[in-house]
Amino acid sequence: MLFKHFSSSTTTAPSNMAEHSNPTDLFPNDLITKILLLLNVKSILRFKCVSKSWNTLISDSIFVKLHLQLLPQNKHLLLIPFDPKNNQNSGIVSFPICRLLENKSVTLVNEPNMHMKDCSRVIGSCNGLVCLLGFSSTIGPQDIWIRLCNPITGFLSEKLGSFRQSRQHAFKRLRCTFCYHNSTYKVVVYCCKEVKVFSLGDNSWRNIQKFPLFIFNYMVVFNDIPVNEGVNEGVYLRGTVNWLAFRNKLERVQCLNDVDVEELVIVSLDLGTETYRQLLPPLGFDVVGPTIAVLMECLYFSYHFERSHFVMWKMTEFGVEESWTQFVKISYQNLQVNTFGWSVMYLRLFLFPLCFSENGDTLILASNKEKQAILYNLRDGTATRTSVTNNIKWYISKDYVESFVQ
Repeated sequence: MLFKHFSSSTTTAPSNMAEHSNPTDLFPNDLITKILLLLNVKSILRFKCVSKSWNTLISDSIFVKLHLQLLPQNKHLLLIPFDPKNNQNSGIVSFPICRLLENKSVTLVNEPNMHMKDCSRVIGSCNGLVCLLGFSSTIGPQDIWIRLCNPITGFLSEKLGSFRQSRQHAFKRLRCTFCYHNSTYKVVVYCCKEVKVFSLGDNSWRNIQKFPLFIFNYMVVFNDIPVNEGVNEGVYLRGTVNWLAFRNKLERVQCLNDVDVEELVIVSLDLGTETYRQLLPPLGFDVVGPTIAVLMECLYFSYHFERSHFVMWKMTEFGVEESWTQFVKISYQNLQVNTFGWSVMYLRLFLFPLCFSENGDTLILASNKEKQAILYNLRDGTATRTSVTNNIKWYISKDYVESFVQ
């Protein structure tokens, strides 16, 4: 029964794997392959040193692809600790969500899974690959580049897609999205209505149709300093990249007095046709702290209602505006959020939906103000605070799955 789900043609071990020399006289190589495919990445990595044939099998691209397809949904968060002494992100830590649920007080090891080298921002992750963004600190135009890495295997690519941008429009105004579309890893970059796409393999940027509106530019506060790192980067869903944007507004909109909720829309870029469409958010929302996120393959729209509640809407059928359904409305009192001193004059996000637990019972929120994660139980409506040391930037944490892809 253990291997019943391997009997189909789609999950049968590839013939070239079976041709590897048998590492032991006890089991056929085909059976060993099936057993290994059931294990997590860290466990399999330990077996690479068993023999040359095992190392070859585990490194095989077909094995890597099969393992990604069959991988148990042991979901992780990609945490980014901040080093206040050097005023920069100190690395990347892969952290199991189940551990966060089981132990609310955790101390991260001082050594992250991977240092960010000459990069300073995490764009996103796909299939276990993490995309990093780096830039030069020289005076004048800035050189900008990306790197791909796998924090579990230790893989780090060379600099990819280097380009130059004027300092006025560089780094802080870049909005970047990392995705996997049509069997190709892509990076989509927005800057001042210019949009370009980088495809891994081509190692070159291609300009596409200009963005029709101005991206909604709001701030978060970290260590009492307003920043826009990781804010409204664009979320990938079903072949599209989606941003919040304003109609008839300049890009640098920050004051609430200048905002009309009817001017806020979701702009969706179809990566297949490279065309844009506009989607209306749910009706009757507050403009304070609106954001979009993709959780469990669905688009969510969230905002802060009358300084008393955090509200999330779910688009049950992507692209259909009539399918917006209110998902949850949680009082700040229930979330144990203190809004004292919160200025409504600025569009500053302090709560952000990160992900669900594997069974979907728990919603994990980033509380940027208290530098904590909040675990909200959707069944009984209770909220629990986590305590993870090392000055984590929760608001830029990423949904992550460990893999061998590199």
